[in-house]
Amino acid sequence: MKTLLCILAFLLVCLSLNAQPCTGCWGIIEIPVLSDSDRVALRLYPSEKPLKWYDFSTYKFKGNKKQWVWGGYLVAGILHGGREAYHAEPTVFEKRFGVSSTSWFGSEQWRRNYVDLDPSKKHKPNVFNTFRDYYHFSSTAHTTILVSGAVIIGTGKQPIKYKVLDTLIAIGIRSAAASLTYNVLR
Repeated sequence: MKTLLCILAFLLVCLSLNAQPCTGCWGIIEIPVLSDSDRVALRLYPSEKPLKWYDFSTYKFKGNKKQWVWGGYLVAGILHGGREAYHAEPTVFEKRFGVSSTSWFGSEQWRRNYVDLDPSKKHKPNVFNTFRDYYHFSSTAHTTILVSGAVIIGTGKQPIKYKVLDTLIAIGIRSAAASLTYNVLR
């Protein structure tokens, strides 16, 4: 049944692509002609001349969810800086905040992936690995935030040079936050 429906849909698409335009088709008596103002309203061609590559006069710091992306990159930078500090010195959270060595932030957080925190016993299912310790969580959250932000900036309706500028600002925020977090923890 599924195959038959797929074949019928394919034939319908192929036949509709070969159909010739005619008056009276689908209840349309005549084909409308768009005026210049209609074309501008529908964005079929730009109403103004394109900006020069060096002209950023129409750039706006607000809109297109930029603040959300930049805030996300700030959080990603903090997560990355904490992960790098932990990687450089696994006891950094224990010394700085007094957490237990087997806690979510502790130097032996990797033991949380085993039953009863014992590596000689069975490994817990990998589905929840991301949420068992800071090291894995920060890596996954950092990557997710970076990819999501890049998609949001990339799909925004603005000139490419503004997308590049937004991405550079976001990367600068992330790098500054990561460096600051690393230096504060170390």
